[in-house]
Amino acid sequence: MGYVYTDLIVRGKKEKRIRALVDTGASYIVLDAETIRELELTPTQYEVELTLADKRRVRARLFVGEAEAEGRRGPVFVAELDTPTPLLGIFALETLGLRPNPTTGKLEIIGPEGGYLLLRTN
Repeated sequence: MGYVYTDLIVRGKKEKRIRALVDTGASYIVLDAETIRELELTPTQYEVELTLADKRRVRARLFVGEAEAEGRRGPVFVAELDTPTPLLGIFALETLGLRPNPTTGKLEIIGPEGGYLLLRTN
C-alpha cells in the first residue's frame, strides 16, 4: 500500500493540469495562492478552519471552481493554503464519484451513478 496521486484538471476562468495527492483526510482541494490566482478561481465570502496532519489549526480562504479526474467533471471547493503538494480531498472525490485504491495507486469509479456528478447545462 502507498500514496495515491492523480492528474487533476482544475478550472476557474483558466485551467491547469495538476498532479495532486489524494487525501481522504482532507475535505477540500487544497492549492497554493499562486495557483489559485493563475486559475482565476471564484472567491467565496467564506474562510474555513483546517486541522493539518500535525494537528495545527489554520484558517484558509475558500474558492469555487471545477475539477476533472478520470473523465468526470464537477463543481468543487478549493482551500487556499501554502502547501508543497496539491491535495484532492474527500468532498471533490464524492462529487466526482471516485475513491482511491491504495493497493493499485489509482482512482476508481464508485458506481454507474457517478456519486454526486452533475449534468452540465451548457
